[in-house]
This record gives sequence, C-alpha cells and structure tokens, in this order.
Amino acid sequence: MSKKTGFRLFYIFLVSVYVNALIKIYTGHPRPVGVEGIHSIFVSSAEVGSHYPYDSFPSGHAQGSTTLWGYLAYVLNKPWFWVVSVILIFCISFSRLYAGLHWPIDVAAGILIGIIVLVAGFRAAQTVSQLPVCLQWLLAAGFPLLLLVVFREPEGVKYAGFLLGAGAAYLVEQRYVQMNLRTAVWKKAIAFLIGMAGIIALQTGLKIIFPTYLLADFLRYTIMGIWGIGLAPWIFVKLGLYPSDLDMGTPLAQKSVGAP
Repeated sequence: MSKKTGFRLFYIFLVSVYVNALIKIYTGHPRPVGVEGIHSIFVSSAEVGSHYPYDSFPSGHAQGSTTLWGYLAYVLNKPWFWVVSVILIFCISFSRLYAGLHWPIDVAAGILIGIIVLVAGFRAAQTVSQLPVCLQWLLAAGFPLLLLVVFREPEGVKYAGFLLGAGAAYLVEQRYVQMNLRTAVWKKAIAFLIGMAGIIALQTGLKIIFPTYLLADFLRYTIMGIWGIGLAPWIFVKLGLYPSDLDMGTPLAQKSVGAP
C-alpha cells in the first residue's frame, strides 16, 4: 500500500467515525441494553461514548468495518479479498446484534452509511488530487473547520482537530519531506515506537497543560495530527529510519502523490 493510499484510508475512516458520532448524538436512540428479553454481553465495548446508552443508531462497528474493509477491498481489487472483506463486515456487524448491543436497524444503517462515506470519499479524493495546491490547502483547512462548526460536541471537536492537523501536515510532508516507505523491518519497528510514544505523550501531556475547554481539545488534536502525519516522518528521515525521495532524486510529479 502506498503512502497516499494509506493516508486516504486514514482520512476517510476518520470522517466516517465523525459522521457516526454526529448521527449518534443527534438521534439519541437508546440501546437494547437492559430491555426485557434481551441478554447483552460485552457491554463495556459500548460504554465508550459520552452519550451512552443513547447512542445506538447507527452501529459504529458496522459502519467502521464497512469503511475499513470496503476501502481495502476496493483498492486491492482482488476477488478473494472482496469475499474476505464481506465476510468480516458481516461477522463484525452480526456480533453487535448477537451481543445485544444494537437493534437490527442500527447495523443496517451503519453498513449503508459506511458505503455512502466510502463512495463520497473516493470521489472527493480523486477530485481534490486534481486541484492546484493552493486550493488543496484551502480544503485541508476549511473542511475540518466546517466539521467543527457543525459538530461542537467533544467528539466532533477532537475529530475536526485531528483532520485539520493531519491534512495540513500531509501537504507539508509531500512538499518538504517525501518519506519513502521502503526500509528495513527493524527500522519500521523503531519508527512505530517513536510515533506511538509521541502520540501518547501529546495526548496525555497536552491534556495536563491545556485548560479543559473544547478549543483546547481542538488544538491538542490538531497538534497530534501534525505529529503523526508530518513531524514524525520528518524525524524518521532525519534519524535515517526511512529514506526521502528528495535525497533519492524522485520527482514529485512522477510519484503522482495527489492530495488527501
């Protein structure tokens, strides 16, 4: 998988999570947990949202699995992988019904919304990649800010911040870093540890430093997005963990990098 493909997966998946949280909060549909005749298990997996138990519709697991495995199946375009992806989506979605954590309509809607987000995401990515860089910058900043205005709950603020930081960092990375993914496995392992350590440090450290305001959460997650997509790759290149196409003499135009 190329870096561009991986970033598009990350971006579309995060947008899907945002949409799921937005609909959950504004519909406020109660889960079947505690309803007479329904035995719910693994309830802790449903208690992560801030509006539990009024966050049943749509199923996040059904929508998330559809977004993830649907994206990979479309990109790889292998018949056997399509079969595997459909089976995984079905099993993950059905497990939420079996566990008594969702109603059938929640799961069906989650799958449908996941498909809609995927189709819209692919079309948007193809369109944006053809735009001038100045317009790509405008969208990288404007789209998350629009999401922030629409969904000003804690979840929406965090997702919008992460998308803002990640989108801007991606454009900077493609212009000034151009990290090449070909490197030794042990170097990838070290880079992974550094990257995760940075994310954890920023998430916990900035939470202590910043005040408990939504704007502070937005800034914190923006910084985390910048770290994960832009700053960490720059550090990896400087440490020699990954090569840079700038040093290898690979013209940016030949790589068809595109935009998020």
